[in-house]
Amino acid sequence: MNYNITLVRKEDALQMLDYLKKIGSETDFLLFDSSGVPMTLAQEENFLDVVNKTEYSRMFVAKDNGKIIGNAYIHTNPRERIKHKAEIAISVLKEYWGKGVGSLLMERLIEYATNCGYTETIYLEVVSKNQRAIKLYEKFGFVTYGLNKKAIKIGKDKYYDWNLMRLDLSKEN
Repeated sequence: MNYNITLVRKEDALQMLDYLKKIGSETDFLLFDSSGVPMTLAQEENFLDVVNKTEYSRMFVAKDNGKIIGNAYIHTNPRERIKHKAEIAISVLKEYWGKGVGSLLMERLIEYATNCGYTETIYLEVVSKNQRAIKLYEKFGFVTYGLNKKAIKIGKDKYYDWNLMRLDLSKEN
């Protein structure tokens, strides 16, 4: 396992859009399907150009020989009263599940959150049936603190609940 974890770059936009379509076709556990995210190449380039320029967000990609195989995003609100909490999202191509990519991305997110100087708690939402992801999060100390019933609707009548999970970075929280 020798994957390269880096900050995403504007130049990754086309590959990122293709990656999002691919992962969207591999699972129902995401907020989008095989059509990916509704962004043009120019919009994605702009988003990727901006995402790492603010101190309140970072996006990392995992690459295998230059190919994007995973993605991790952390963001917080700059408002003083709520900037202590950050939300994260991670995804990995199915062919790389169980190969440590998710753990590498999670380590990078936690490292960023710990070092930024203001994040105290990391939050995430995960489909309750996604036991693989839940085990990854629990491995890093995340705990479930709530349940959002019928949070995702697939088609006309298929629903998934979300586990609401958090990781307190300070023992004082």
